[in-house]
Amino acid sequence: MTTEVTYSFVYDRRSADTAFHGIAPEQLALSILAGIPPERQWEGCLTYLGPSPIDETTVCIATRGPGAGAVQLHLIEAFERQGVRILEVYEGGPEVSNRVAIARGGRWSLP
Repeated sequence: MTTEVTYSFVYDRRSADTAFHGIAPEQLALSILAGIPPERQWEGCLTYLGPSPIDETTVCIATRGPGAGAVQLHLIEAFERQGVRILEVYEGGPEVSNRVAIARGGRWSLP
């Protein structure tokens, strides 16, 4: 069992599709992360997708590890700037399943 803090949020897939038509959730998360340069203290922070606790019309993105709370806030702000509706925000989240990116050496890398 991990002791790392996990944060997550759920966004509306329809509003994301309006802003980013045809872009899969993994690629959307990665493209949003590309605009958020990782800070040194985030080294090792993992961003991943997990099952949404709401329903299949939503997507759950989670962050785990160093700086996870800060990364989550940056992600939420970036999604909202693009017109994507954030439905729920959580402290905690699903188990790691679909890894999107990890902060390594001052940039986001594929895990």
